[in-house]
Amino acid sequence: MSSHARHNDSRRYREALGVSHTQALRQVREQLPPARSASRAAAVPVWEGQSVPPVLLAAQADLARWAITHLNEVIALGQRLPHNLHEWARLSSYAMTDAHTYTQMMAGTNGAFFQMLGWDDDTIRHHLQVRDADRYVTQHAVAHAAGLFGQPVPEGTDRATWWTIGSQYAAED
Repeated sequence: MSSHARHNDSRRYREALGVSHTQALRQVREQLPPARSASRAAAVPVWEGQSVPPVLLAAQADLARWAITHLNEVIALGQRLPHNLHEWARLSSYAMTDAHTYTQMMAGTNGAFFQMLGWDDDTIRHHLQVRDADRYVTQHAVAHAAGLFGQPVPEGTDRATWWTIGSQYAAED
């Protein structure tokens, strides 16, 4: 699609709904409810300075690779199964929800890290672009962040798989 065609699509969208694409996305994000398994990370001094922790970058890169793998699978399924709607719908939905899980974990781990730094909820809401600061910060995300920064397993959480994964990144760092 050419740049001109994209701009025409965008203009038609704005005219039809009376909002820009960015505003529409913001409206969708603001309607998201808090996570069912919402959790809070303990405010502990896990990082000082203005640089991004390398262990957090390594974890985010790995989660992104997994999400991209699943999204590429959606594209491949469309090319492989163009004449079988039922099978394509079933398999592509699995791949899309798997990708979504990894991107939610990325956002949740960042949110838990921000909570560990002692950031206020308004700042976290602003950075995660959601109505509730704990939208993405689940028990798994808190456990993942705790493992990344060598913190104990959060109270009320079993020795979670995500804590173990986080601690493995920390060991590699």
